[in-house]
Amino acid sequence: MRVAYIQDLDVFSQEGGAQQTDRTHFKEGIKRGHDIEMLVPGKQLSRGDVAIVSNAVSFPLEFFNTLGTYIWFAHDYFPICKYRLFYPMAQECGSCYLKERWLPILLKSKMVIWLSPLHRDSWLSLYPELKDIPYHLSPSPVDPGLFNDLRSSVFPRKGILSVESLAPFKGRDYVVKWAAEHPEEHITFIGGADYNLPLPENCEVVGYVPNSMMNEVYNRHEAFLHLPQSPSPFDRTCAEAYLAGCRIIGNDLIGALSYPWFKSREEVADHLRRSPTELWEAIEEVLR
Repeated sequence: MRVAYIQDLDVFSQEGGAQQTDRTHFKEGIKRGHDIEMLVPGKQLSRGDVAIVSNAVSFPLEFFNTLGTYIWFAHDYFPICKYRLFYPMAQECGSCYLKERWLPILLKSKMVIWLSPLHRDSWLSLYPELKDIPYHLSPSPVDPGLFNDLRSSVFPRKGILSVESLAPFKGRDYVVKWAAEHPEEHITFIGGADYNLPLPENCEVVGYVPNSMMNEVYNRHEAFLHLPQSPSPFDRTCAEAYLAGCRIIGNDLIGALSYPWFKSREEVADHLRRSPTELWEAIEEVLR
């Protein structure tokens, strides 16, 4: 099968959650014998059997009308909301101008891929017309071999870890409030954000940590804190921390936690391991 994989960024040279996800799925598709071309802005679309529309914010609206058969892979809330990572689900969202613009394009999708039950429900709250389109729920393909509980006295667990949560769309106000209400807990924040904002005394900001060191960092902490303020599609860091042995302090806006199988590390590891295979099986089935 010839596949055009449409992405804003070259997933083999750029990092980020969506890029990690697409890179893993791209490699799995190649392993299954598919002829896949990564299509980034400025590259000419060559007609294939199917196009997979991933993160494609940089492509003009007219571009999507030139596609033949396509599958919509929703990583966040593009294009139903201009706040892609901070979808407010406000009452006025139902009358947003984007609905009229994008609904006809979305309805022509052969299938829609969402990252979690919460992710799909959040989309359908604005676009109930999509409920009858074939869909697949695809959790972020976190490699369980890279995140595990080391159970080692070398890394005694203490305190709470939070990753990227000081970004506004990741729940900054909620985690800062939680920290203030739990002065007895030491909270370490990792990731890029505005570190000039005032934080309670029990908070420590360490900035960027390479992915290769994250399993060790998770293993140094007893719990993982994540409190998004809007419905998150999945949040792979919650899955990573959980696989690494952390207790999750979260809320009902975390996509990963909306899966019924997110209740034991063995089940989570199994589903995340099988995510790329099951995604391609769903694509192949809907195109058969």
